[in-house]
Amino acid sequence: MKNIKYILRYFVIILPLMFITLNAQEEEEVVIEEAVVEVEAPAEEAVVEAEEAVVEAEEAVEDVSIAEAIEDSADGGSPLSGWNIGVAPSVGYLSGATFTSIPTGATVVINTPYGFKLGPFDFNISAAFGGYTGSHEGETETLNFNPTVMGVGGNLTFNVPFIPFDVFGEGHVGMVGNGPGVRGFGGVSLESLLKKGLNLPFNLLVGGEVFISSDMAGVGNPSGWLSIGARLDYGF
Repeated sequence: MKNIKYILRYFVIILPLMFITLNAQEEEEVVIEEAVVEVEAPAEEAVVEAEEAVVEAEEAVEDVSIAEAIEDSADGGSPLSGWNIGVAPSVGYLSGATFTSIPTGATVVINTPYGFKLGPFDFNISAAFGGYTGSHEGETETLNFNPTVMGVGGNLTFNVPFIPFDVFGEGHVGMVGNGPGVRGFGGVSLESLLKKGLNLPFNLLVGGEVFISSDMAGVGNPSGWLSIGARLDYGF
């Protein structure tokens, strides 16, 4: 009987302690869950803010790229930037025996942006295409023929210090008349004044031209002529 009483007293003491312990554990778990939530919430906000910052940075980079592309286009980013085309009419004043009427005509010159520095000179690759009228008066008849010019070469330009013009010389090797030949043109260029000084899109060149062919008229006769010419170049 006494044992039963002791057992009942034991349960009376132990059971409240068990309930107190369980309640304490539950309260501790609730506190821990609330703390986890409080920690996770700022972490999620930080992740969202970081993602938004990355998006804003990407948009800023894209805006800068677009602005640079527009600026490059405005500053001469055109695919034709650096190319020049010019027309050079010329009048002959001295020729070989093939001509009794010295040729007159014009040459179209295309200057490319490709070149390099050669000491104090600037060298650029160019091509020339031209057509001229000429004739030869024989004892019984007059032979009219129109020599053409096609060649590839380049031009050298030297800027004269303290003077608003340049000295230039250009040459092209190819076909002159009916045989291989050369074309040369040299003189004064106003590029420093018109393009660099006044910021105009064109340039004027004045000087002398020479045309030499190994077969001018197609009968094996080497010949040539000299002329005075002027060329107006337009830059893209």
